[in-house]
Amino acid sequence: MKLRVKLGLIATVAMGATLLGLNPISVTSQQSTTGVAYAATTINAKHQGLVGDGATSNNTALQAMIDKWSDNVTIHVPKGTYLFDAGNIKLHSNITFKFDKGAVFRITGGQRVNFVYPSPEAGYDGGISNVTWQNATFQGDNTSAGQSVFTQSIHHAQNVNFDKCVFDNAESPTGHYIDIDGSHNVNITNSVFTGFNGSQDYKEAIQVDYSNKKAMSYKNAGDQYDNLPSYDVTVDNNQFLPVSKKSGQVQSYAPNPIGEHVIYGHGAAGIIHDVHFTNNTVVDPKPLLGNGVATIHFKGISNLWITGNKFINQHVLGSGNYIYLYNSEADYQMTNLNITNNTFTNVNPTKQYIYLDSSTAQNPMTDVTINGNKATTQRSIVPFVNSNFDLTGDSIKIASNSVKKQKATTTTVKPKQKITTTKVNKNAQKFKKRKQTNKTEKYVSGLATQHAQLKSNYKTYSLYNHIHGHKNWNIMKFDWKKIKSQRVYIDMRATADSGQWYRIRFSKNATTKYWIRKGALDFDKITVEEYNRDLNLMKVYPVYSLPFNDSQLAKAKGTTADISERRVTITHRAKRTDSNGQVTTYYQMDNGLWTRALAFDLDS
Repeated sequence: MKLRVKLGLIATVAMGATLLGLNPISVTSQQSTTGVAYAATTINAKHQGLVGDGATSNNTALQAMIDKWSDNVTIHVPKGTYLFDAGNIKLHSNITFKFDKGAVFRITGGQRVNFVYPSPEAGYDGGISNVTWQNATFQGDNTSAGQSVFTQSIHHAQNVNFDKCVFDNAESPTGHYIDIDGSHNVNITNSVFTGFNGSQDYKEAIQVDYSNKKAMSYKNAGDQYDNLPSYDVTVDNNQFLPVSKKSGQVQSYAPNPIGEHVIYGHGAAGIIHDVHFTNNTVVDPKPLLGNGVATIHFKGISNLWITGNKFINQHVLGSGNYIYLYNSEADYQMTNLNITNNTFTNVNPTKQYIYLDSSTAQNPMTDVTINGNKATTQRSIVPFVNSNFDLTGDSIKIASNSVKKQKATTTTVKPKQKITTTKVNKNAQKFKKRKQTNKTEKYVSGLATQHAQLKSNYKTYSLYNHIHGHKNWNIMKFDWKKIKSQRVYIDMRATADSGQWYRIRFSKNATTKYWIRKGALDFDKITVEEYNRDLNLMKVYPVYSLPFNDSQLAKAKGTTADISERRVTITHRAKRTDSNGQVTTYYQMDNGLWTRALAFDLDS
């Protein structure tokens, strides 16, 4: 009899759902602890007013939907691009967002949306609970209009979950993707965070903070604050990546992954604790060179695990410190700090990998375990761990950490000379045997990826197997009509009695090379001026003997990662204008070498 009652209730709920435009299959029965059945409702966001055309604003529709379905609801977001304008979306307890593949929340035009987790009361139970985001994508952009932003402002909340989400190029320059304030049981797993264009460099994608108005990304009217710390935060198996150009160079740095910087009320209401940062990958975050900053920074924390992560730099130079733990409170002892089994690949810190900083040497951190970490570097080796207190105490376990210096390796090694097997072509051009008539010939090689444009009258020029006047020089038979582009690639120039010459190819990877007179080529316009400024190197860029594409041909001189000093003096600036009118800026350092201006922190 009890079974019939339950089935009847389910049938009634399903019928009501059909009338509301819901899918009855999505309505499920649950048994409460008191034996009363209730319905967990799934609604289709498009059926309830969201428009995924990439053009229609969805702020009002989403807020109306959340307000209407006020308890125990799953919002199913079908494939589509849902545009949002500047504003705030207030959430409630017991809500789950499930995104289909290809479903995107989009913000643009330098605007900002805050997802607000209200806390009308103080205390750990003062906010909302049981909020889940699954497969959600929050996408912004960084244009001349500014950085477009999505932020999760989580206050006094509990049981908040993000799984398989994407936070793409939408972090506030002065804030965070996820702001965890006085909250607990927050889990961020299997997700991707990209891009940070911070005006405040130390800001993290995930901020673990306190219930304090100053800490909030969004200050919700009526919220109550009490300085309670966040705890039980798990960040596992996520990626923190840069926004990259087609060339692979960094357009926007990877976000600093996690941390915090302020203790409110000297920790009278408690200190941040129980934070797990595990099995994540961090690639190319912005270098932070100051003494008290780092890629991962915690100020006042206990029960911390930084374990099994991969920290990698590919196109960006290293920070001063990579991990920095700081105790600013003389009356609080940081304890149970674990940094284990992480790999650091070419992060190349200038100071040390890990720094432990206590307010006084008489108040050391305890139960510190730092072991099993492996670092490889192309630069000089710096200490793995340093501190301002004694690291030999009984509760300090620092062992089995290795830092190895290794040279840069490439995936392929090409022979110095091309080795080919060719068949004899009976119709091949026959060359005349000539004596050398040039008394002087000077050859200068350069980086083979440099290029120039053929002038409009290029068809009046001949191509040679070698420069005129060299032994056995000859004019090559060549059909100008078969070339697809007037851009040619150059790897050598020559000055001789017979004039000035360049060796060219008609594509970057072509193996056949020709010599042509200088008059056939138009080089990029390069203007050089004196320029005196001290700047910090930040990104890995090629270094040249001259500005790239200079008619004298620049030679490759390694990369900025090979330069021992991070603070360098600029002596000259060159602006290169190509045939399309695009301008690229290069700086000459006081060591005489040139690199792209983008390699430097131009705001320093």
